[in-house]
Amino acid sequence: MKAFMGLGVKQIIIALLGLACLAGSYHLMQTGLDELSQARQMERMPTTPIAALTNGPYVIAGETGKSLGILTTPYSGSEAVYYRYKLEEEYRDSDGDLRTRTLDSGQRGVDFLIRDSSGRATIAPGHELADIEWNLERTYSSRSGDKIYSEWALRPGENVRVIGRYDHEIGKMVFAGLEAFSLPALVSGFTLDIDGGGRLFSAAIRISVATGLLALGVALLLIAVKIHRFWVYVWLMSLAVSGTLSVLGVSKLNQEWQGIATLYESRYQHLNADTDKDEITPFVLADLSALRQLIQKSTSGWLDRWKYRTLVEKRLPMPELDASTAEEARQIVESQPGVRFQHTWTSRGLSAVSAVLAIILILVAIRAVKLKRLIEAVPTSSTRGLSFGLAELKAMVDVDETYPPVHDPLRNEKCVAYDYTIEEKRGSGKDAKWHITEHQKERVPFWLEDNEGRVLVYPEGASIAYPKRHSEIRDDKRYTVRLLDTLVNVYCLGFAGLDRRQPDRLALQKDGDSPFLITTKKEEDIVLSQGSGGLTGTALSLGLFLFSATVLLAADGSFSPDNLLLSALAVPLVLCAYLGVLHYNDIVFLKNRVDRASANIDTILQQRHDLWPNLEKVVKTSLAHETALLQAIARLRSANPAEMNSVEQVDKLLSAEKQVTTTLLARIEGYPDLKNNTVISKFMDIMSETENYLALLRSSHTESVMIYNTRIQSFPDLILAKLFRFRQFTSNPATSTRDHQLPPKWSD
Repeated sequence: MKAFMGLGVKQIIIALLGLACLAGSYHLMQTGLDELSQARQMERMPTTPIAALTNGPYVIAGETGKSLGILTTPYSGSEAVYYRYKLEEEYRDSDGDLRTRTLDSGQRGVDFLIRDSSGRATIAPGHELADIEWNLERTYSSRSGDKIYSEWALRPGENVRVIGRYDHEIGKMVFAGLEAFSLPALVSGFTLDIDGGGRLFSAAIRISVATGLLALGVALLLIAVKIHRFWVYVWLMSLAVSGTLSVLGVSKLNQEWQGIATLYESRYQHLNADTDKDEITPFVLADLSALRQLIQKSTSGWLDRWKYRTLVEKRLPMPELDASTAEEARQIVESQPGVRFQHTWTSRGLSAVSAVLAIILILVAIRAVKLKRLIEAVPTSSTRGLSFGLAELKAMVDVDETYPPVHDPLRNEKCVAYDYTIEEKRGSGKDAKWHITEHQKERVPFWLEDNEGRVLVYPEGASIAYPKRHSEIRDDKRYTVRLLDTLVNVYCLGFAGLDRRQPDRLALQKDGDSPFLITTKKEEDIVLSQGSGGLTGTALSLGLFLFSATVLLAADGSFSPDNLLLSALAVPLVLCAYLGVLHYNDIVFLKNRVDRASANIDTILQQRHDLWPNLEKVVKTSLAHETALLQAIARLRSANPAEMNSVEQVDKLLSAEKQVTTTLLARIEGYPDLKNNTVISKFMDIMSETENYLALLRSSHTESVMIYNTRIQSFPDLILAKLFRFRQFTSNPATSTRDHQLPPKWSD
């Protein structure tokens, strides 16, 4: 209760949804495992000749006959020993959609006979008809106006298959006490492969949906308490999925094997009893042998083999059979169809669609988590402390005469960006929809201002979360505008690069695939939103992946407890691999950020190097007596930055350049003719601009190196750094990214 008191209304709703998902997951998991056990037991149970019935659960099949009475169906008026009826009505709801509702339904049944070539038995469904699963084809359907009449009837003379418990004392097949053997109470007009395959398919769907709900429930509960760390989700999901599937799966497996072993043991002990020797007919021996062979045949996976050896093979030997009885047992086994879902293309289609949706969701989740982790990795800068590369700012939108605002076309409000749509309503009634007939948007550069200064933003290509929205309806048209007005505080994540209009300063802008966000939301809310989306998408994709795999396995009849345990291990392994990919991508991003900063420094150094020969030619004649200065310029001209391979050499070159430019400026000031030379003036302006830009790049490089080195020294990135040989960068830039493999470029 205390935990809920600290949550808002939205968090409480999310938490309740999470708990509902967990409750639904538990229910579906239990019913799915029950159906899985029943399908496997049905596959092990041979169709027993009626003459071989003793005591206990059996599967029998034969022709239906009259016993104590006969029923008349309500709509068709035909004779039956069991029928189910339903009266439905078609109607249109308030939206005009055609729907169906049930007006009347019910079922009735009486005791009836089943005959096969060896004898006959009485089937006693009793009064609890709803506890029995009646799988029958619809025998009657009629429509009268908006009424639909349907019947499902079991009529005398029809073939039927029954799973029940034969009570030798009363000489009837009843349906109580089958739960202990993981068998369903069933009366079916279909074959085993249809009944068992459909049950196996349903079990696979229930278990996979249960796992998906479990993953979603854990994600929602984490979101409710504002925990968005992916490693926490991985740990909890590994514990929840592995624990649930392992504990429940093994528990059901034990119950299932105990049931079939008890059933086989009871029939085996009947052979060795001192009484009723006359009842041990070849039919009984053949049925027992067929049961043993089917149990062994249906054993798949190491868990099944271990249970079979422990509970059946080592405890109870095979019965001794003569040649004719062995042949009879063989025929029973060979006539037993395998459990297989009949609608193969349906299962394959469902599997393919689920796999595609899972891939789409996992890609969306990866993007959300990557953006979240990127926002966490990039530190918030001030306008004065902005450095080259991806940057994060929290400041106020402002405009001036140089970069004026625009006005939105709906209300003429001042703003720096707007998105304007005109929609026209087409159609009538519930089919009426709004269609966009005109779409306009405009964005202009603006300033981001904080306490330390301001920086220019070029919003083209940015993802803008417009804080304001106005909408008006005039006649059959709707006018909507969303806008980013001035004097509002925003969070901005974008690339800080050279201002295209003034290269000696930085501006926020779009750069390649780098994210560019402008929103009035707080950073914490953005991180939580992206983390929540990532967790939810991951949970749903896991459920869909498992659904895709289990549907295919169930359709082929190969879904078993081993698959459950494999899923229990696969889910955390997939999540850990996913987490590893995210952390690896983070390290690669940070390393590439350092490489890019180094490459930018290389470019500027090369530009400066290319300027020295031209500058030398211009000042050579004017400063011929300045021998020392000319010699220094000549040395700089010959010192190619691309040929350097150590930080010390780069720092030495930069120090020499700074000393020479300072001396040169002093000499130019002392010689008016040289000072007024436009060529020299232009060169010196370029040298000054590149010097300022180089300072920005070196600052960005230092910050990038610090973040990168910190990450690869922290857990769990430390493991990936050791595994993939990510090494620390030095705090100063090297000369070229192509030299990062050279020993002087790295420090261990």
